[in-house]
Amino acid sequence: MKDFRPELTYTSFEPHMHKATTPQQKEHLETVVHHSKGEVLADLDMVLPTLSDNPRYHEYGVFAGTLEDTGPKGLEAVKANYTEMVNNGSYVIESKKNRVVVADNEIVTDGTFRQILTAAVAVKMGFVDPDATDLSSHYLLSARTVVFWEFDEDGKAKGEDRYVFCHQIEPLAETDLPENYPAQFRTQK
Repeated sequence: MKDFRPELTYTSFEPHMHKATTPQQKEHLETVVHHSKGEVLADLDMVLPTLSDNPRYHEYGVFAGTLEDTGPKGLEAVKANYTEMVNNGSYVIESKKNRVVVADNEIVTDGTFRQILTAAVAVKMGFVDPDATDLSSHYLLSARTVVFWEFDEDGKAKGEDRYVFCHQIEPLAETDLPENYPAQFRTQK
């Protein structure tokens, strides 16, 4: 997994920054980049200030076999969701933006997504059978994502409308984890 690059989650915006042509659009796009960087750094002090007082996440396809909205609603639920991601390691993602569309109060991204999950998280998300006798310690989830961001009058994100599809899950051996994978989520120290 030498090619796993979490920084693409925010650096892949660079070729699209020119699409923001007004000060408001530039501010919103910079907010999304900052938010995305905070996500992969597991830095909630970067993520949470980018959000409105009552963020609403609409997430479709995040869990296996679940098409309905599973996103958190309200600031406390969103904080709890991000805290859980930091605590269970599911923040280890690589999200490459292939397309970015910028409007005055909305940004849309389309791209590929890879996420390293511990076995426990892969089971909880429904991607791995909990009764399997050959569970791997980690899994690589790959998918396509489209994310809609809308902003309030203060330039804060109202949340995310995220669609995740074309899932592929594959076992990931401990020896194949990226070198910078957090030690606390490794099974072999």
